[in-house]
Amino acid sequence: RVAILFSDIEESTALNERIGDRAWVRLIDRHDKMIGRHVKRHNGYVVKSQGDGFMIAFAQPEEAVLCSIDVQRDLGKRPNGIRVRIGIHVGKSVRRGDDLFGRNVAMAARVAGQADGGEVLVSEPVRDACQASAQDAIGFDDGRDVELKGFSGTYRLYAVTQ
Repeated sequence: RVAILFSDIEESTALNERIGDRAWVRLIDRHDKMIGRHVKRHNGYVVKSQGDGFMIAFAQPEEAVLCSIDVQRDLGKRPNGIRVRIGIHVGKSVRRGDDLFGRNVAMAARVAGQADGGEVLVSEPVRDACQASAQDAIGFDDGRDVELKGFSGTYRLYAVTQ
């Protein structure tokens, strides 16, 4: 059982176009280092970097959420125009080498795809795990029901409010 966090810079191609390739590479470098610091602080593991986003694994869902809160706060202090969407889901996955695969990995990616820039969305199992661990530093909205591409039915996703 692992918590998977996906992050993605909102409208990264447009931002790259606006600031140019050299400035974009510098911006991504600073972004990547900032993400790395927060992941290490919250005992996570960067599974892979995907251009302007990351796939990160955590043993504890609450560490994934606390990491995402720190990332969004850090980005909020910087006047660089980066807005990152983050999605988190928890469940069993299959490890192959240093990579993770399976339905729950795909679910985490779909959760991230529903987030807006500056938003952290979590699946219901992540919210429940955080509430069970009595993490007072983590708050959630009332949630919204969404359909996720490739998955049948609807799923309740919650935005992190703190």
